[in-house]
Amino acid sequence: MNKKLKIGILFLIATWLFTGIYADDEFGEHSTFLKYRPSFQFYYKSPLGMQDMPASYPVELAREEAIYDDFINQKHWSDNNFLATSICGILYLGTIYFLISSTIKQFKYGK
Repeated sequence: MNKKLKIGILFLIATWLFTGIYADDEFGEHSTFLKYRPSFQFYYKSPLGMQDMPASYPVELAREEAIYDDFINQKHWSDNNFLATSICGILYLGTIYFLISSTIKQFKYGK
C-alpha cells in the first residue's frame, strides 16, 4: 500500500467523522457542515421540521430531534461560515485527490 493511499484513507475517515450533510428543517435544502465532535452519523434530518414537539412524541424520534438540534441548531462554532466551509472543502478535496492519485499510481505501476 503506497503512502498516498494511506493518507487518502485517513482523509476519508476524518471527512466521515467531522463533516456531515443536513436537510434544512424549514425548506428541505441540503448543506454540508463541520461537526464540533466526531460522529459516525453523516446525514442529519429533523423528524419534526419546524413544528413544536408534542407530548406524545415517540422516544426514538425525540432522540433523532435532539441529535439534530445538538449538531445543527446549536452554534458550537462561531457564526463565521467561512472557517467551516474551508475546512470541509479541504477535507473533501484532500480525500478526492489522495484516493484518485493513489488509485492511478496502483494501476500505473502495479505496486
